[in-house]
Amino acid sequence: QVFEEILQTNLKRLSNGLLPKYSGFPSNYDAADAPLLVFSAIQELKAFKEKKKLWALYGPAMKEILANYKKGTLFNIHMQEDGLIYAKQEGVALTWMDAYIDGKPVTQRGGLNVEINAAWYNAVCFALELAEASKDKDFINEWKDYPLIISSSFLERFWSDEKGYLADYVDGDFVDWSVRPNMIIAASFEYSPLSREQKKMVVSIAKNELLTTKGLRTLSPDNPLYKGTFEDSADNRSEAAHQGSVYPFLIQPFVKTYLEIHKMGGLSFVKQIIEGFEEEMSENCVSTLSEVYEGNPP
Repeated sequence: QVFEEILQTNLKRLSNGLLPKYSGFPSNYDAADAPLLVFSAIQELKAFKEKKKLWALYGPAMKEILANYKKGTLFNIHMQEDGLIYAKQEGVALTWMDAYIDGKPVTQRGGLNVEINAAWYNAVCFALELAEASKDKDFINEWKDYPLIISSSFLERFWSDEKGYLADYVDGDFVDWSVRPNMIIAASFEYSPLSREQKKMVVSIAKNELLTTKGLRTLSPDNPLYKGTFEDSADNRSEAAHQGSVYPFLIQPFVKTYLEIHKMGGLSFVKQIIEGFEEEMSENCVSTLSEVYEGNPP
């Protein structure tokens, strides 16, 4: 009940298919990922509500989000001819990696983002699942061809057989192959363009280069831009925030994808990860975790 109240409260703030990060001011709608993550939130309700009921309750908001991304909305967020979502406006960080120094993004990641496009694919597929259960023929006819178009373009633009993982973002001819947790977020959605083998390779890279006892690093220590400490001035902390610092929330997509691949065989490893947080919950603010940790041990 509380989950749905939070969801419905936020959906009332929808504007041009976007959601605000803080309050309802126009400048706060600069999150290209947030509206697409609404679809993941609604997916969590499938265990409690029939698909027809979900489409009746949330279909209008889902349609509004998809329509705006397709035709184009604020901050130059729009669907390209190849079905992928392009999001770039100079001076604005449109993803969750939104630290700034002197008003400039530290990690702008402008263009085609891997996690946003994976969330886009999941959103379209899930909306079609609910529409088909509800026999919404107009919606089905408009969107039925897009999953194949999006998945094909996604693999073409982001996947490398040679490297064995996903690019972080693509902008024109530029491809950023930085090892970041966004590839794990991309692999974790219910609907994914990735094969099981591709997911396995992504998880392996993340486990070897990003996984710590406190969550996943935001950048591999092998990257020359890596910042392993989170201290001193506000600018220093902003610089490190998404260039190596660790976030506990990233454990969720990692564990979800790891268990999808390894199933029961992965339980002991996942249990070990979760138990690693127990000591932390008795320190600082008791029974909570910090938002961010340093990338360097301990």
